[in-house]
Amino acid sequence: MEIWHRITFGHMDDVDAAIEAMNIKYKRSPLPGGGYLIHIDITESDPRWPQLTALVGQKNALDMCDTIFTPEEILSAEWVRLKPVLEQGYPQPEEGWERITYEGECAQCGVGYRQKAPFRLAKEPRLGKHDFMCLYWTYTLFCTPKVLETLETHQIRGYEVWEAIIHRTNQPSQVVSQLVSSNVAAPGLADVDKLQSETCPYCGITKYAYHKRGYMHLKREALRSDVDVLLTHEWFGGMPHSGFREILISNRLARLILEKGWRGVALKPIKVV
Repeated sequence: MEIWHRITFGHMDDVDAAIEAMNIKYKRSPLPGGGYLIHIDITESDPRWPQLTALVGQKNALDMCDTIFTPEEILSAEWVRLKPVLEQGYPQPEEGWERITYEGECAQCGVGYRQKAPFRLAKEPRLGKHDFMCLYWTYTLFCTPKVLETLETHQIRGYEVWEAIIHRTNQPSQVVSQLVSSNVAAPGLADVDKLQSETCPYCGITKYAYHKRGYMHLKREALRSDVDVLLTHEWFGGMPHSGFREILISNRLARLILEKGWRGVALKPIKVV
């Protein structure tokens, strides 16, 4: 397990010389008007991390972190979080897609929704060597026919296959279908992972901050043994009017994803307590 950080400074932070003195590689992204952003990717195990994190605090820089697990750590876990990482395209129509696709959404906090209709895509996605994708603004999971065939062959349980509709033609996509799970775990998020909780006064649902560091912990009694795909009971999200349930997959499915080398998702093992 390794904790990675992507640090972003603005050129007005005047940190170029300090970063170069630490002998840390960085990238510049130009901005209109001659400015630029400085991006650094670094792990917490890097001996330069303590010095850099002091600079991050001093300059109040943007710090985005993620945990990368080894295949051995993933394979040893009973349950694994599946995180879509390839985002491509926006749900259609861009104005009003929520009303067409979801029902039960809280008007104040944006969670509590259920999917009632297939997603509509602007055009056929171009996945290249990827096997999974999701849409911007959503926490969805789409996959190729090859993946669907393999899941069926291995008798993976707990998902439905929904067509993805090309908006202009009103015809099903020939490239991807959506994997939908209607199975929801019981409440089981451990207290240690209940980060920055917000309870909506309108619908009463509590939403937690994104889980980024280390293992997520779930109580055993919250999970099921008769399916390979579950959604967490808990909702997560960092924006005021949005949120999602984490996708959980069994060891059996995680092992299959690694064995096949499927791309487009990240696997984050869970500690069952």
